[in-house]
Amino acid sequence: MGHSVFSVLILPALLLAAPALAAFEGAPAAPASVGGFQGPSYGPAAVDTVAKALKAKDDTPCVLEGHIVSSGPERERYIFKDSTGQMVIELDDDLFAGRTVTPSSIIRIYGELDTRFARDAEVEVERFDILK
Repeated sequence: MGHSVFSVLILPALLLAAPALAAFEGAPAAPASVGGFQGPSYGPAAVDTVAKALKAKDDTPCVLEGHIVSSGPERERYIFKDSTGQMVIELDDDLFAGRTVTPSSIIRIYGELDTRFARDAEVEVERFDILK
């Protein structure tokens, strides 16, 4: 009596795999958002003052603390000032998210330096926090 390939090779493999497959049955799904690395980043360090930002290269990450002292030369542009100087920042209206910022507010902005189109350096703000 000949044995088929199924009964000789595949059936024993399925029988051996059954306990492992049962372990996955009913297992909870992985959470949609799993942690990740939190710590120093390889690459350019974030610029932390206006003076440094004015000298940095395009796309350099920036984290600056200071004040918006006035609206800027164009829509969604503002004059930002810290203890080292002032510069234009681009801050989209939707980033305010209903929050009010005045010249006396201390904010921390997170963004990247933009030096394209042969104009003065400005920070393109990705988000900001109101500190005080």
